[in-house]
Amino acid sequence: MKNILHFFIKVKIIFFLFLTYANSETFYYSGGCFWCTEQDFEELKGVKEVISGFTGGTSPNPKYYPNQWGDHREAAEVIYNPKLVTFSELVKHVFKTVDYEDSEGQFCDRGHSYSPAIYYKNEVQKKIINSMAPKTSKVAVEKESKFYPVREEHQDYYKKNSLKYYLYKTACGRERRLKQLKNVNN
Repeated sequence: MKNILHFFIKVKIIFFLFLTYANSETFYYSGGCFWCTEQDFEELKGVKEVISGFTGGTSPNPKYYPNQWGDHREAAEVIYNPKLVTFSELVKHVFKTVDYEDSEGQFCDRGHSYSPAIYYKNEVQKKIINSMAPKTSKVAVEKESKFYPVREEHQDYYKKNSLKYYLYKTACGRERRLKQLKNVNN
């Protein structure tokens, strides 16, 4: 009897996961430190999960160790339900949460690996991104490439290490700069 109960519990879990991810799509972007990109998107309705990692480069198997992520950017894989949030809404959210005038990094994180980018799957998405970009945007628009998730300890960092994350985010001047951009564009 116990084995039958475990079987039905497993079937229920598998069915739930199927329903949760069956109608999902992925969206990739780089917005500086991936700890911040996770929080920015996990709060959106229709977003199921955000995974931190690397993309946009050609180096094989990037790792989150000094000088081991090669030419990749820190990035986020956003898994979302397109019936609840559209690709355009995700793009709009990127421009609200990055310093789109800075192509050399984001806030206190400097260098190519922290530079902003939005990745597209097809020409329609590319046109949407370009049409929504603010006039002063320096955000790279690039063809989607392989995404490499980072180690588990960096996933949901803002939840697991909330005080450290808050201090990092505040010290970087992230909120202050985003308010300046918002005030200029209102």
